[in-house]
Amino acid sequence: MNNIIEFVKKELAFDHSGHNFKHIERVVKNAKYLIKHEGGNEKIIITSCYLHDIIDSKLFDDIDLQKEKIVDLLVNNHYLPSEIEEILEVIDRISFSKGNIDECYNLNIEIVRDADRLDAIGAIGIIRAIEYGTSKQRQFYEEANLEYNESNISFKESTNTSLSHFYDKLLKLKDYMHTYTAKKMAEKRHEFMLKFLEEFYSEIK
Repeated sequence: MNNIIEFVKKELAFDHSGHNFKHIERVVKNAKYLIKHEGGNEKIIITSCYLHDIIDSKLFDDIDLQKEKIVDLLVNNHYLPSEIEEILEVIDRISFSKGNIDECYNLNIEIVRDADRLDAIGAIGIIRAIEYGTSKQRQFYEEANLEYNESNISFKESTNTSLSHFYDKLLKLKDYMHTYTAKKMAEKRHEFMLKFLEEFYSEIK
């Protein structure tokens, strides 16, 4: 695993979009906690967590090259062909765009998904949303996002902003957790994001 960790550190060393190695470490920590309570194949899950952003199209242009790097890395570290195949499948299927709670995959995929999604919400999720938006030179909000009335301000419509990302994705993740343990963890983080948005609207009003 040390060889895999060093590989991931090198591949993500450039990142300033909230997908750095600190993110990977938190996902691994989440996964270990979920494994403790839910089960699953620890070797497949933890390896997938370490490698899950290495073939992310948001971070890399040549996805085929990134997959080749992963396969070479795992072969050189004595993973079985069946293990490599499953790890690639897990990584390929964990993104928000690839699936939701209504789709049935195996427990290994569900735990890696939940571990990654937990790091996208709560206080850390807020920080990462701002980091990602800044890396893409996005404003946090635009006037088109907002709806004004006599008593308060609320979200009106999505634009290419970090505020819109809360409504397009982050606030939906609580309901897209698979495991019971992740669902319970997500509730507190979801409530914190709602409080943040409430305070944000209060301050700009």
